[in-house]
Amino acid sequence: MEFSDQNEENNTYEQQELLARKVLEEIASIGTGDDAPLDEYIKILADYRRACERKGNYKEAELVHHVLKQLRLEEENRHISALTQQQETERQGLEEAHMLEFQNFNRIWNEKIDAFEEHQLDCEASMLERHSMELAEFHAEMTKENPTQPKFSKELLNLRKIQETLAKQKNYSEAYKVKLKSDKLMAQELERLQREKAEKYSKKEAQILSRHRSELTAMRARMERAKDELIRARKRELEMLLQRYQNVKRGLEGQQNIIKAKTGAILVKHASNKKSDASGSAAINVSMVSGAFGPVMIRKKSPTAPQKNFDMNAMDQYQYAGTAENASTTNEERQGNIELPPI
Repeated sequence: MEFSDQNEENNTYEQQELLARKVLEEIASIGTGDDAPLDEYIKILADYRRACERKGNYKEAELVHHVLKQLRLEEENRHISALTQQQETERQGLEEAHMLEFQNFNRIWNEKIDAFEEHQLDCEASMLERHSMELAEFHAEMTKENPTQPKFSKELLNLRKIQETLAKQKNYSEAYKVKLKSDKLMAQELERLQREKAEKYSKKEAQILSRHRSELTAMRARMERAKDELIRARKRELEMLLQRYQNVKRGLEGQQNIIKAKTGAILVKHASNKKSDASGSAAINVSMVSGAFGPVMIRKKSPTAPQKNFDMNAMDQYQYAGTAENASTTNEERQGNIELPPI
């Protein structure tokens, strides 16, 4: 029975050795690029190293151990690179979402202001047209007004009576003199009456024009106040949009910094663990699955949360799961933080 177990152990060792040799040959020929199955390589070589320990082949075990260290380092570098790329993609997604919302904001508000300015021009044109029609009606009324018999002075009326009396008396010489005097006075009075009429219409026209100017000025002032309020409303909305974006950006940066710090701490802590054959990336994945840390977004009052694509219109409904408590690390962990590209 003991001999059978020994044979079975030898067969297992030989199979593990063959697999390990194949892995080492693949590493030597194609390297450990992005397509190389590092997890599988690490598992096969770790099994072979333990088999070498059981067989007492310590020299071979040491050589395989060095290869395992390099593979674990390569896998951890892959994880760090992928994390950096993921965080860069998240930041780019946030920037693109913000730019789309900003462009949409400008488009909507430009349309609002253009529509208001067009309405302002229409109102002004309508008022100017109404004023022009009113002034034209006044001028037409002034020109077609039927002339009435002018009211002359008593002096002129008396002179006309004297003129008629002298003419009846056949005193034509004196009648002519009186006629010349009365004609001159009549011309003066007609000129005065015409001047008074012109002054009356001129004054009325000035009153109409003054009222028109007042109405136009008042309307323009109302429109300017409305436009100023529209611009203030746009400024308030823009400030809210930018503040909302800054809040989300700070939340994203805080969460990413927590992930980087925790990743560095786990990798350094795992590097000092000589008993485990797994890579630091495996320990990170276990920690993320357990919920200890990770790129998790919590939606208020909802069990699910989007992992990609930022919705800037609904960003206020989200909060990042990176608090001061989650971010706290021991002095030993802080000293072990790895350096990643800054945000």
